[in-house]
Amino acid sequence: MPDDYSNDQANKGESEHSASAIFGELLRQAAAKSIPGKSAPGAEDAAKDGPDSPESAANSAAANDDEISLEPEAAAPSVRRIRRRLFLPRPQPSSMASGFLGTVFVVVLSTALVATLLMFFVNPEYVNPAVVQGLQLESEEIIAGVSAGRPTPVRTPHWLRRIGIISGHRGKSDSGARDPGAICEDEYGNSILEEADINFAVATRVVASLEGMNYDVELLDEFDPRLNNYRAEALLSIHANTCYDFGEYVSGFIVAISEARPEFGADAFLRECIAENFGAYVPLERSYNLTDDMTDNHTWRKIHPLTPGMILEMGYMLADQAVLTEDPDLLARAIVDGILCFMDNVNRPTSQLAPGRHASGYIIPAMVTPTPIFGR
Repeated sequence: MPDDYSNDQANKGESEHSASAIFGELLRQAAAKSIPGKSAPGAEDAAKDGPDSPESAANSAAANDDEISLEPEAAAPSVRRIRRRLFLPRPQPSSMASGFLGTVFVVVLSTALVATLLMFFVNPEYVNPAVVQGLQLESEEIIAGVSAGRPTPVRTPHWLRRIGIISGHRGKSDSGARDPGAICEDEYGNSILEEADINFAVATRVVASLEGMNYDVELLDEFDPRLNNYRAEALLSIHANTCYDFGEYVSGFIVAISEARPEFGADAFLRECIAENFGAYVPLERSYNLTDDMTDNHTWRKIHPLTPGMILEMGYMLADQAVLTEDPDLLARAIVDGILCFMDNVNRPTSQLAPGRHASGYIIPAMVTPTPIFGR
């Protein structure tokens, strides 16, 4: 029993000695790594004991035998993993049908975007009125399901060709009050002449004369409700100019069309026909004193875009009063000839229009061909 106990103590001492040796070796290696060039404490002790001491040699050998290496094992050679190349699938060639549909989709989408931008950011006044009129006509024909009327070798009967004659300032205004137009007063401020009476006397004669030629003619008031989207071959608004005293002699007749209409369209041809024939009958000079009431008249904003229209100011009620009041039949005849000039020649090519007096008695104006912008 004592022997067993002594052996256990010896084994216990050896195991404790082994743990101490491990810890000491750990400290020595850490010191050797932290201070380069300096030997570990174990080496210094060995040097002090001397090389000739057998005990030190034996202890050193035993320590070397029992020493456990704490150095990490050599790292195994790393294996380089080759990353697989990422292969993308090749795009499959699309069919012709899908490519066509994609192109159509892009075109439609771009067109819608451009149309939206034009609708919100472009002033409609910048667009050529002739183009606007053509588009409106085509849209109306599409909605109605009819085709556009085209010129045919057979002349359209007169009774199918409507003409509108507006008696200036006749009837009630939009406010419901009577509008006599311009007024001439005596020295006491009493009205002695109203424009509405002059206009009506001439307008009724024009209507009667054209109806005698089997034309479909309508006599319209200044603010006639029928003017909304009014369709006709021609529309003429008859007026007389102011009776105001400008302090000088102001005379002459004026013809005007809407400023929104093209200068070389049907409206301009109607204007020139009236001007040429009215000037041939009436002893007045043509005046060019246009006002906004003429070029931006409320009538132009109501009638159909394809209805040619114009305003005739027959003369000034002060200087030209005798011409306006003494012979309304002469004024009516001059206007009728101007309308006939337009109705008979409006659809004829310019090359077939011979300026001058026609066999029917009216005068055909010389319409000047517009000069291109790049040639100005």
